[in-house]
Amino acid sequence: MGHPKGVADILPLTSAQKGMLFHAVQRRGTPGAYVAVVSCAVDGPLEPERLKAAIQSVIEARDAFRAGFVWEGTKQPVQVVRERADLPWTELDWRDEPNVKDKLRDLEKQEQLRQFDLKTPPLMAIALIQISDTSWRLVWTMHHLISDGWSTEVALKDVFNRYNNAPPLGPLPPSFKSYLIWLRKQSPLTDHEFWTEQFSGLDAPSLLPEPGDTRVGTLQQSRSDLLGADLLERVEQIAARLKMTTNTVLSAAWALVLRRMLGQDDVVFGTVTAGRPADIAGIGDAVGAFVNTLPVRLTIDPEQPVDALLHTHARSENARRRHEFASLPEVQACAPFPAGTPLFDALFVNEGVANVSLEFGNIRLSDLRTSQFSNYPLALLVTPQGSFKAEIYFDPAKISGEKVETCLDSYKQVLIKLSGNPEIRIKDLFQSAQSFATTAPAPDNETVVQRFLQQAGTNPNAPALSDENGTLTYSDLSYRARQIAHALRAKGVGPSDIIPVALPRGADSVAAFLGVMMCGAAYVPLDLTYPAQRIAQIFDVVSPRLFVTQSDCEMDVSETAAQAVLVDNLQVAIDPASATTGERAYVMFTSGSQNRPKGVEITQTGLAVSTAARDIVHGAPPEAYLLLSSLAFDSSVAGIYWTLCSGGHLVIAARRAEQEPLQLGKLIRQHQITHTLCLPSLAQALLLTVPKQDLQSLRMLIAAGEAVPTELIAQCQAALPLCRLINEYGPTEATVWCTSFDATGFDGSHVPIGSPIPGTWVGIVDPDDCQAEPGDVGEIVVAGKTVAQGYLNDPRQTAERFFSMGPDALPAYRTGDLGVADAAGCITFLGRKDKQVKIRGHRIELSELETVARSVAENTRVAALITETDGMRAITLALECRDGDALCERVRSEIEATLPAPFHPKSVEAVAEFPNLPNGKLDERALATLLAERMTSKDNVPLRDDLETRIAALFADVLKVTCTSRDDNFFEMGGDSLMTLKTSARAREGGLRFEPMDLFSFPTVGGLADHLRALQQGDVDQTRWKVFRTANERGQETPVALVHCLMPFFNHVAEHLGPDHTVVHMPGHRLPGMPVPFDKSLEDLADEAIATLRDVAPDRPILLCGFSAGCALVLAIAKQLGPENVAGIVLLDPPYKMIGAEPALQPLYYRTYKRWRYQFRRAKHRRKAQVAVPEAKAQLDNPNCTEDQRIDAVSLTYGLAINDYHVQRVDHPTRVFLTPGNPAMTKGDVLDTHLTNKRIHQVETKHRQLLRETESQARIAACIKSLIDKSAESLG
Repeated sequence: MGHPKGVADILPLTSAQKGMLFHAVQRRGTPGAYVAVVSCAVDGPLEPERLKAAIQSVIEARDAFRAGFVWEGTKQPVQVVRERADLPWTELDWRDEPNVKDKLRDLEKQEQLRQFDLKTPPLMAIALIQISDTSWRLVWTMHHLISDGWSTEVALKDVFNRYNNAPPLGPLPPSFKSYLIWLRKQSPLTDHEFWTEQFSGLDAPSLLPEPGDTRVGTLQQSRSDLLGADLLERVEQIAARLKMTTNTVLSAAWALVLRRMLGQDDVVFGTVTAGRPADIAGIGDAVGAFVNTLPVRLTIDPEQPVDALLHTHARSENARRRHEFASLPEVQACAPFPAGTPLFDALFVNEGVANVSLEFGNIRLSDLRTSQFSNYPLALLVTPQGSFKAEIYFDPAKISGEKVETCLDSYKQVLIKLSGNPEIRIKDLFQSAQSFATTAPAPDNETVVQRFLQQAGTNPNAPALSDENGTLTYSDLSYRARQIAHALRAKGVGPSDIIPVALPRGADSVAAFLGVMMCGAAYVPLDLTYPAQRIAQIFDVVSPRLFVTQSDCEMDVSETAAQAVLVDNLQVAIDPASATTGERAYVMFTSGSQNRPKGVEITQTGLAVSTAARDIVHGAPPEAYLLLSSLAFDSSVAGIYWTLCSGGHLVIAARRAEQEPLQLGKLIRQHQITHTLCLPSLAQALLLTVPKQDLQSLRMLIAAGEAVPTELIAQCQAALPLCRLINEYGPTEATVWCTSFDATGFDGSHVPIGSPIPGTWVGIVDPDDCQAEPGDVGEIVVAGKTVAQGYLNDPRQTAERFFSMGPDALPAYRTGDLGVADAAGCITFLGRKDKQVKIRGHRIELSELETVARSVAENTRVAALITETDGMRAITLALECRDGDALCERVRSEIEATLPAPFHPKSVEAVAEFPNLPNGKLDERALATLLAERMTSKDNVPLRDDLETRIAALFADVLKVTCTSRDDNFFEMGGDSLMTLKTSARAREGGLRFEPMDLFSFPTVGGLADHLRALQQGDVDQTRWKVFRTANERGQETPVALVHCLMPFFNHVAEHLGPDHTVVHMPGHRLPGMPVPFDKSLEDLADEAIATLRDVAPDRPILLCGFSAGCALVLAIAKQLGPENVAGIVLLDPPYKMIGAEPALQPLYYRTYKRWRYQFRRAKHRRKAQVAVPEAKAQLDNPNCTEDQRIDAVSLTYGLAINDYHVQRVDHPTRVFLTPGNPAMTKGDVLDTHLTNKRIHQVETKHRQLLRETESQARIAACIKSLIDKSAESLG
């Protein structure tokens, strides 16, 4: 079958052509892609029409020049060779132009941007410019799909031979079609076994770092340098001496530059081969797109001499020559990376020996130059001839022009050094960091204890610290700290001691920190929400003699021999003058890679310098500082000591205060907070949810722990125009921070972490401990007085990370973080060298998580993966097993019992078979895709209405996932506590109103929709309203019912107990729309509650906890459930005017006189109710009924129910928490005698604050957990 009219042939594409076509089509509209502009001077009596005819003749003789490309409507893209293709021709007369050079440069730039119609040949254009009567300039623009550099020179010779009618010197050169036929006969072109072996052990591709200025556009630029004929001669001499090609030396030098730029010893870059097989006669005179790009890998040992590397590289080059026609996509598929991962970003091109001038009779060509754009972000072109030109083409969005100039200089320096001494060690090619590690002068080393005591002496009555319990002055806080110091000194505590502090979040913790340091010891802050096993691990590392706590702390310390020093009733304080500090200040524990946390030993000097540096860097100290982070997290150190050392007011917010943005806003407004520090993601959430008017006192918002998104800068400027936004960076090992960047008004694409603080050196160091050039990727290293001593009792890991550097032997720390610095020393963070990650600011070793999983799932492959959604990171844990639901639950339970909350994966998934890379390693990208597909392919319960559709769209928008089912769960799809804030704010923008905490109780689309409908309707079922919140619905262990408790307390208990324990919140009847139970007894209410509880937790004993009037309801529920169905009872400030069902249990006075008096009051109360109840009902029926009127009605109703209730004898284990002045447990009274198995806890707070204050929340939650554990032991 013949070809269509006008078509000479239809040919396939080479692999390289397919790649170029793909990218050219993909970048359609991007000027200059794969376009080369060849320009040369033509001198002599040139005849333009004769030249045009000669070029047209060449086009007709060369099939490659008549090819157009078709990719639509065909199985494979093809090149269609036309019988004729007319040459686009332009003639210009510039003989009278004064600025020919400038106009020519502009013309060449314009031609470089030419966009060809790839379907219409020829893909070339000619411009002939007459400069004088005998001087011309030929500008020939060509697409790389039809020609390469070699072909261009061949075509030029052919054109001017035809111009002069010179007869061919030999047989006609082969066509491009003949080359394609030869290629087809070589099938397969790619030896997969060879290339797989080439990439064996390769850990990472060689890709440029992301930071660059994406605003500069997409047009490539170039920089060039003449390296000099003398250097070229020395390089050629070394190549001859080592018996290798000059190309081997030149390409190896490029690898050494890339190694330093990328900060990795295993380097891959692309190299361009001529692609002309010697098997085809005359192939050197053929024209077409012959060149091929293939990867070159050099594994570089810095201890190795350069000549050894050159010999290895030469052997590899020889081996690769037999494979130079391989397909690059097929070669990349042999690499141990997920499909589609590019192997390299950088290219090396040896332009060979180009002709400087050509003569054809009386016509002479000279000044031949080619300009082109590379499809790679970084391409080095060397011309080893004459003045030895090196030129780099680069994408300014990926790498700066300044950095490219540094690359050229580094390339020259490498060639100079290796040609002068090829035996030089690779690590000695560049300057060592040891010679430049110097620091700016450190601030005064006065300790934080000294500075605090000075403030206490100077401003004793100024407010020092506020928490939920009130405010302490500097005098108060100093006295409390010195009391604790006295108690510790009495136990012999001194500089050699390390003292854990196990106290609730608040003033006592801070006082204990100061008190420990006043004894010369170091403190260890403990987070009481950590699992018992984690705290036990910390005690195991520290091996303390003593620890500071309080009498009713429920922390399990049964496994330690340490003695508790209680802070409950301290009387004596040390004299301020006797306070002395030791060498260490504190030990902060972070994640470790060996399934045990690492204790970072921070010195007093480091803490002093770190704190004093804030005054220098930030200027005005904080007037009022809001502390949001955990006291066991090192960012809290910044707020505590900067504030207390400068006379400011430290305000410690309640734990998880951000979940109640309105209350947090009131706190900020109340104390006129000027400074705070938090995660960038939390800052964004607070700006969305806290009323803007409450935030106007803020003057500095410090973001740390995560990369700062540029969106936060704009948000902060819009909401808080008077507030500075600071980006801080620093590992725990550098005493909180080591660099700072004022991001206020910054408009770049990547927010830097900034420059070193005073007293600290921070730089980018390559694997040879050499300071990296500006723009090079390397490890961030910190040196100076703020660097920690090391890891407590862990010499191996200390030796790995800590060392000394510089002329002053400064203590230094290898962070493991990757970064890049600009010429001014401003650093941008790029990520990690290892598998350590940060989740919400917490350092997490994924290997530690995997180790815990393997301890349960023995002989099972385990993989912890990080997923990132809208800047928020989460962990997914996968187990390679079939039907592994039960195993996944066991693994999840062990992780939650062993590791702190930030380690907990959002899901644990069983995967029948992990996807692997060609080398057998796990294909993490494919596994992540598989898990994502599983989430989207699960059985969907259809959305019912517009409300559910809006909620699903809201979840999908915030979490960046697909959400199409009523059962889609906010947290299982990647949400977390910070995202609840963003979701609530985004919902309000769309007309939906719910609180962030609602998502904890109604995490599914359908559940939240039902909740919102219930809020809008007043006729909801009473039982539905009572179970207003349920957390951890899938828990299989002892459930907990909280009766008439508050939401902050519910959230705290649910998080403290973890996902194994379902927690039910029954808030009473005060919420709008709930029917008030006027005519129901306490027994009736108990019946309804039990029915609901059994729906949530059937056939399992329940722990009951009630607050205030809810205590009576708890006792009624317990009576009806029976002893076998109650795991324990916790009563929180119970009412005291109750009558017992068994008066014989009470002494005579209480069972007679007092009982009669209560009965008389009951009768009086009942008579009053006959009038009050109808009035309350009428008020509730009024649409203008106020909240206070509703609360009064509910209080009246519960008062009546309790009025008629008789307390039964209770033998269940019972814990009673009482506030001052509550006589409920008076000896001999009803509760004292009817609760036969009780323990009483006194709490120094007000009745209304009992469930709001973090300290009391923590005590009660720990008590609940202790009761559950004891119940489980008795059942066992």
